[in-house]
Amino acid sequence: MIAFGPEVRDRRFARRKEFLLVCNGAWSSSSLAGNTRKYHGLLVAGGRVLLASLDEHLNGEPLTPAAYAGGTDERGLARLYGVCLDPDPVFSYAAGGASLRKRISFDGALTVRYDLAGPGEVRVVPLVADRGIHETRTAYDLTATPIPGGVRIGPLTLRSEEMAFTPAPCLYRDLLYEEDRERGYAHQEHLYAPGAFTAAGEDCTFTLTAEAAGVPRSAARPGRGDWLEQAADSFLCGDEILAGYHWFAEGWGRDTFVSLPGLLLSRGSYAEARRVFARYAGRLKGGLIPNRMPDDYASSDAPLWFLHALERYRACSRDDRFVASMRPHIEAILREYPESAVAHLDGGLIAVAPRSTWMDTPHTPRAGKPVEVNALWIAALKFAESLGIEGPVPAYTAENAFARFWNQDRGCFFDLLDPADPAVRPNQAIALALGLAPPEEGRRALGVIREELLTPFGLRTLSPRERGYAGRFAGDATYHNGTVWPWLLPFYIDALRIYAPGADPAVLLAPLFAHLADAGLGTVSECFDGDPPHRPRGCISQAWSVAGVLRGYRGPPSGGDAGAA
Repeated sequence: MIAFGPEVRDRRFARRKEFLLVCNGAWSSSSLAGNTRKYHGLLVAGGRVLLASLDEHLNGEPLTPAAYAGGTDERGLARLYGVCLDPDPVFSYAAGGASLRKRISFDGALTVRYDLAGPGEVRVVPLVADRGIHETRTAYDLTATPIPGGVRIGPLTLRSEEMAFTPAPCLYRDLLYEEDRERGYAHQEHLYAPGAFTAAGEDCTFTLTAEAAGVPRSAARPGRGDWLEQAADSFLCGDEILAGYHWFAEGWGRDTFVSLPGLLLSRGSYAEARRVFARYAGRLKGGLIPNRMPDDYASSDAPLWFLHALERYRACSRDDRFVASMRPHIEAILREYPESAVAHLDGGLIAVAPRSTWMDTPHTPRAGKPVEVNALWIAALKFAESLGIEGPVPAYTAENAFARFWNQDRGCFFDLLDPADPAVRPNQAIALALGLAPPEEGRRALGVIREELLTPFGLRTLSPRERGYAGRFAGDATYHNGTVWPWLLPFYIDALRIYAPGADPAVLLAPLFAHLADAGLGTVSECFDGDPPHRPRGCISQAWSVAGVLRGYRGPPSGGDAGAA
């Protein structure tokens, strides 16, 4: 359980804590201080914020904190005396001589349960947005249609058996989303209120439900066990792994196969892994895996991460039959990828197009031969050879050429060759995790990573000693120039197992476990500031961040038997 006491009355504290309940890609999410992002909403489905929030009152006193263009309304926070997640968020209020306990549950539909202790009247005004998650809205032409026990607004239906609905349509104007304002995005909107649900009583329970047309409910509710297990489940939607919440809620090829070993293989979810492999294999084109569906084939590393994840699948599941079914796709990648639109073979190594690696902003183009791409290339050649598949060059030829990456002057690896880039970056940790350095060089490189890149929450994307380092995240220019990424940490841990055995991964991962009670509650943020105190940034819940913690703690997936399809 994650629990907070009176400290939640501090708006700055409450703003930083966000809950996220997910079911098949739909979600219910907000901060403990109310909606601070346009992506927040109590019912978000199909890429649309349907029910934004609820304006709640107990005995005439407001319980819902909010921010407006003219200032903040913190009266609701003053009446909040505790919040816990188990995993449902439960809010405890006191007002007007009564106390109210509110539980938010989500299984594709929203259920809000109010347990009233003492005499009281509860009034709940639903606030409707009905817009895309990346938008804001100020004009409405919605029609609220009363139905037995509630109201229907477009695809949204709200009902209560215990509370009476009274139509009174109006607009709540100029709500302000503080996090979006700080990120430089549209951050003000109006919300549509169709009326109010009210009920009075003593020591009783009221329930309000909200459903969206066409959104199925899940028969299985999340358990109350491990937070990381629940977070891992939240990213799996059919045969896709969604990249992150809130704004990356779609499948990305690179992120999918970086994440798959931690999210699925480390947990024995082999049938789910097979479905993901099959989805992307069926869309292979010109040796490339789509980075975004349906037709973004601009990633030079996604095919190599696909093969890396498939090799890990084989190692842990021992499912040679499925891997054999992937053989035509493995052969196609090895045949076509080295002469594709984004990659070509040169001297046994792979050179790539600009902005085609995971560091894909204009500020880190990395055209040339990136260290991690070539480490994955060598691993792909070795995997193919283990299956009796001949690649365009032998693995030993590529591995011999890889020796050029060693930078004797810096005691670590070049991030890029042709042209050579000596900047100290974390991509070399992937090469070390794959055992591509001689023992002494591996130990030296680990020392540089430890001294210049390692933080409590992952690895910096650029050493603070380098020109261009940015210690505070501020958009694309800093995204890969100092910002810390948790997904890189398990590769550092794997490298320690090879070159400095005896290190305890639990010590390195402890800050990320503590982070589960910060930012996105029960999950792991996309990235962090490079400088202390390493404020969480980006998405509040990122697939490869969660996967990294799972994999770092449990080690590289290996052993076990393939599950049934």
